[in-house]
Amino acid sequence: MTDLPKDSPRTILMQFVIFPLGIALAAVVIFFLFGKLATENHSIPDYLNTIRSGSSHERWQAAYELSKSLKRGEAAHYPNLEQEVAAIYVESKSDDPRIRRYLSMVLGTLGDRRATPLLLEALKNDSSVENRIYVLMALGELRDPLSIPSVAQAANDPESDIRKTAYFVLGEMQDPAVVPALVRGLDDRVPDVRWNAALGLSRFNDARALPVLREMVDRKQLAGVPGIQEEQQEDVMIMAMAPYARLGGPAARADLLRIGDSDPSLRVRAAAKAATAGRNG
Repeated sequence: MTDLPKDSPRTILMQFVIFPLGIALAAVVIFFLFGKLATENHSIPDYLNTIRSGSSHERWQAAYELSKSLKRGEAAHYPNLEQEVAAIYVESKSDDPRIRRYLSMVLGTLGDRRATPLLLEALKNDSSVENRIYVLMALGELRDPLSIPSVAQAANDPESDIRKTAYFVLGEMQDPAVVPALVRGLDDRVPDVRWNAALGLSRFNDARALPVLREMVDRKQLAGVPGIQEEQQEDVMIMAMAPYARLGGPAARADLLRIGDSDPSLRVRAAAKAATAGRNG
């Protein structure tokens, strides 16, 4: 992971709290192995044609590169792109699942809510956990209120990776209708699931998030989470500090001042001091 000043809390959240490590590593491998595609001046129609008619290997690479090209703002020149991508997405149900994952990313990045029903159908019927994670993230990009009931239902999924993604997406919706689902997530047995629920709930200035936020800034509690590494502990602490300071009053301020004075990590101490300074301002 990169240092906090280079990445927003949302980016860090997606790298650790949201995505299973295997997915994050796969994205890095793709970037290095197939980055050449992006340097060969391919246009969006080139990528679409390759997805439709290329070899199996070429098609999912093109879908990935298409998702990257849209992040660079290239979709503005293609007003009917959502319809074209949606048609390919429908046809990809029995295809290489990687194609479907990256096309989900494309539909989310395009920001066209006409894609919501298509993504909701995939969320309901796709059997792949990874595919459904990508669908949820696309729905988080669209922030369509029509998707809230389905995303809230996904927050009850037996798979913890689905639940943690669903709670992250509910927090992204910025709609008070998501609050009851986020409150339910505070009691999840899996730490990073309830962390996502608490962070999402804190966006609504709901003090019910405080016990979990307090847990997130407590090194001793974090150290007891199976498999968590020290840098990940620090990322969790840093993500929780600003909402904890905002909602927690004098008790939170005292906790953060102590962390700012004594934590072994320089970046954690800096974040704690910044959170208390921001609260004072």
